[in-house]
Amino acid sequence: SGHQAMAGVSVREIFIILTMMACDAQKTNYSIGAWIPGTTENMLSTLRPLFEDFLNEKVGNMQSPPVRFNLVPVDFTEETSSYAMIGAGKLDFLYTVAGKISCTVVEHGWAVISTRRVRIDGKDSGADGSVVYSLLSNPSIQNLTDLVDKKLGVGFILEVASYQSGYQLLAENKIYILKDVAQIVLYGNDYERQYQDVLSGKIDAGFLSSTWLAQHHPDYLDLVRVHREHRPSYERELFPFVTSTTLIPQYGLAVSELPRANDVHHIIQRLKPLLCPQMINWRLKHEVARALQGLQPAHPAAVK
Repeated sequence: SGHQAMAGVSVREIFIILTMMACDAQKTNYSIGAWIPGTTENMLSTLRPLFEDFLNEKVGNMQSPPVRFNLVPVDFTEETSSYAMIGAGKLDFLYTVAGKISCTVVEHGWAVISTRRVRIDGKDSGADGSVVYSLLSNPSIQNLTDLVDKKLGVGFILEVASYQSGYQLLAENKIYILKDVAQIVLYGNDYERQYQDVLSGKIDAGFLSSTWLAQHHPDYLDLVRVHREHRPSYERELFPFVTSTTLIPQYGLAVSELPRANDVHHIIQRLKPLLCPQMINWRLKHEVARALQGLQPAHPAAVK
């Protein structure tokens, strides 16, 4: 009988059968989750030339059968958190800030395959820093200690440059923003609004990315006071922009690599490369890394 037949099948064989049943059709669509400051629309218009047009032309069309790369927004809302989308198996790649990339590597076992270099006004760097700044014409703020009992704006709390580095710098100077400032204003993705609120006096000071300020407001040094201003070195290169803090790598691209094996679902996902080799195309991921690393600054797809 059917029961007798099953009795002769080992647990290992049943597990392999179940895993084979989990094999989908050959994978031809890869999702790239991405976050940058601003709106979802801004992210899509900025990054589509790189992560859709460029990768589909240079990598996707070269595969047999061809594959497509699709850009999707993450971390703009709670519903699109990268953590939840990775857990649901909806992302193959993730492009975001260094702090979020680090969490993804630790929590999900992903691997970083590329980091971004930025060229602004002919100045090139692979790093970023945090600018702790206030309005130059504000006489009540001359140094970091003057930030006590002031209104402070911060950006995306998962980003090192717009929150975590500034927080650490103030803590090193015995200023703990959760108790020492009058009010913390969370701006999330809207770095532009934070900057304008400092200029208008709605808030007294803020934390923002050095490269974001240099790119979007190259004249900002004429209008604001940067506290602890300096230009350190990063990987033997002089950082070309002003920063208040130590430096971190620029945005990174991570790829799914080693799913956690703490439940049956993840164990099955881990076995898929062995039993369904078309599901995780390691060669494709290496070709993506190679294409991005070979991208020239003058190419139309380069992120400006």
